Amino acid sequence: MDMELIQRPLGIYEKAIKPQEWEKMFADASSAGYQNYEISLDESDARLARLHWNDRQYDEVRRAARNQNIRILSACFSGHRRFPLGSSSRELEERGIRMMREGIDFCQNLGVRMLQVAGYDAFYEPRSRETAARYRENILKCLEWAEQAGVMLAIEPVEVNLVKVSDTLRLVKEADSPWLQIYPDIANMKSLGIDPVTELPQGRGHIANLHVRDSLPDYFYGVPLGTGNMDFIGVFKALDAMEYRGPITIEMWNETEENYLDIIRCARTFMLDKIRCARCRDMYRT
Repeated sequence: MDMELIQRPLGIYEKAIKPQEWEKMFADASSAGYQNYEISLDESDARLARLHWNDRQYDEVRRAARNQNIRILSACFSGHRRFPLGSSSRELEERGIRMMREGIDFCQNLGVRMLQVAGYDAFYEPRSRETAARYRENILKCLEWAEQAGVMLAIEPVEVNLVKVSDTLRLVKEADSPWLQIYPDIANMKSLGIDPVTELPQGRGHIANLHVRDSLPDYFYGVPLGTGNMDFIGVFKALDAMEYRGPITIEMWNETEENYLDIIRCARTFMLDKIRCARCRDMYRT
């Protein structure tokens, strides 16, 4: 059996773990069997303040990750829902562009190679062709900074603007840069009635990472693994067929759960079991 497939470098999202000292959070991730960690830059003031860390704060996080053999592979930059790149407000748009520059600097300073950016042109305001056009223009502008910093921008298709992998691929191909790629979320797709099994191959060669979680129709967050309608085996078979060997990040929200450590351990076991099943079924056919 292909052990590379079974032992994929699984990552865990920061919000799957109870907020604590960095050393303890990384120790929890490591003890649960994870190798990669995705740090959050969400729209809260507390997490956006990370964009202005000093050298001591960066050193503290890097040292804690190193001590626990954890690699901070990516940063999830959902803070742009609050300050969208396509906003009709010039003030919000400029703030969003400035935050993108800060997010790229954050990744460079922390040693994170990938900045996940949502495909929202606008979130808390009306959308239009103009907001979509501004998003495209500003992503391409920010890409120049990312290229200079050696940080990959990875766009996550969401429920508006860039909805499908194929939608996002058009922008990626227009940019024609290895520093702009796609970060699909299989639950986003499934919740919108898009089959990730057939949609993921559209991004072959341009997928940088992958959010995996369960889903239900029109329900975007917090579906416990195994209780939704996600065809995980089909997803992993599709990834194998397209020869995807990149990282996979389990996205969960367990910050208030006392048994969060058991939850993330079970999540890893669940995903590895689905990967094994996907490969075993193929083996029995040959």
